[in-house]
Amino acid sequence: MIPRHKKLLKSLGCVSLFISISTLCINTVLAADPWGRPKESFVNWENPHVHPLHITPDGTKLLAVNTPDNSLLVYDISGNVINQIASIPVGLDPVSVRARTNNEVWVVNHVSDTVSVVNLSQGKVIATLKTDDEPADVVFAGSPQKAFVSASQANQLNIFDPTNLSASPQSIFINGEDPRALAVSKDGSQVYVAIFESGNGTTVVTGGKANSFEVDLVRRPEGPYGGINLPPNDGANYNPPINTNIPAPPPVSMIVRKDNAGRWMDDNNGDWSRFISGDLSGLGGTRGGRVAGWDLPDRDVAVVNANSLAVTYQTRLMNANMAMAVHPSSGEVTVVGTDATNEIRWEPNVNGTFIRVNMARFLPGGANTILDLNPHLDYSVPTVPQSQRNLSIGDPRGIAWNAAGTRAYIAGMGSNNVIVVDNDGNRAGRIEVGEGPTGIALQASRNRAFVLNKFDASISVLNLN
Repeated sequence: MIPRHKKLLKSLGCVSLFISISTLCINTVLAADPWGRPKESFVNWENPHVHPLHITPDGTKLLAVNTPDNSLLVYDISGNVINQIASIPVGLDPVSVRARTNNEVWVVNHVSDTVSVVNLSQGKVIATLKTDDEPADVVFAGSPQKAFVSASQANQLNIFDPTNLSASPQSIFINGEDPRALAVSKDGSQVYVAIFESGNGTTVVTGGKANSFEVDLVRRPEGPYGGINLPPNDGANYNPPINTNIPAPPPVSMIVRKDNAGRWMDDNNGDWSRFISGDLSGLGGTRGGRVAGWDLPDRDVAVVNANSLAVTYQTRLMNANMAMAVHPSSGEVTVVGTDATNEIRWEPNVNGTFIRVNMARFLPGGANTILDLNPHLDYSVPTVPQSQRNLSIGDPRGIAWNAAGTRAYIAGMGSNNVIVVDNDGNRAGRIEVGEGPTGIALQASRNRAFVLNKFDASISVLNLN
């Protein structure tokens, strides 16, 4: 959400109309216009869920954020029948909830810039904690235990003392854009912070008309194509072929991706490293100029020592890191999200194949394992039969492992399903749920899972047998 919209929300207040097929909440501002013009609706984006569903440690209560209603819903799941037992008002746009104890629950309010601490037995908020801009998630870790809250717009991690809620929080900087989802290591000594708007190792070689602000590096004779602009994308040829009956296309910039050898390559295996990090890196002018050895950080997950608060980073995972969980046996961090192939040029080459839905696994400081969650898709063609499309997962927003670590359940907000993968990341099943699933929580004692469907405003109950 753009900050000025958020400030307007805070000043106006609003009642949201939930629309099941959209992420929009439409709010009508009832103000007369002195010139008699028709009234306009005030439209705001309902903020994205991060961890909207949670089960208390004793496994008896399911907690769900009701974002349009600015409330926390509490369900009794101790028996076969599921009953809602409370609806507790919290702050504006709650997006995450986690239970610290069986009775104390923390709700993250994205628009209010607060965390509501809820006492379940009293059915009310007992403390409201101020955070930095646009908080997204909360976890508990360290010894003594601390509460860690990601402040997505401020790129900060706020740290609270749960035993002294009146104390001012500590803050540490997360060197990445939009930190959101959080997870905790098996031993509680580390906090993992998924950076939502991470890079994917791509940058731009400037091109087009040279002026005082930029230099056309693509047309430099030292380039891999000897100064041709447009450079070819299929060996010495163009795919699709250029129509010779139309005027010459305008010169353009090039997107290049850093490969495993540290070279900056285009989609035709052309090496532009001299202009990005090598001896010609200073030629780009005031906007495109770099220095020798220039690099582009691609920080995907911050690894925070929950006691010393030291921070390191895991890199080269994917473009948008959406949800995260820790494998209960290996302790590996498991991240799901998407990766864009934005260096590939021209339609129809990118038609229908411009993004991948991935799962990445790693131990902090170790090598990454990255798996395509849609291995059945053929990316060499722009479309596949509907039956294959139905197998796909899109926009993954939640992941949960079972206690044995033999199955992971991943909710696809864009595909209205939950896919099941085994310990090696291989597909083991697919379950259709409601519209826009964003959160998933497993109840091991009854071998079932709960899925929050954001657009439906519903919860699906899954029999894991």
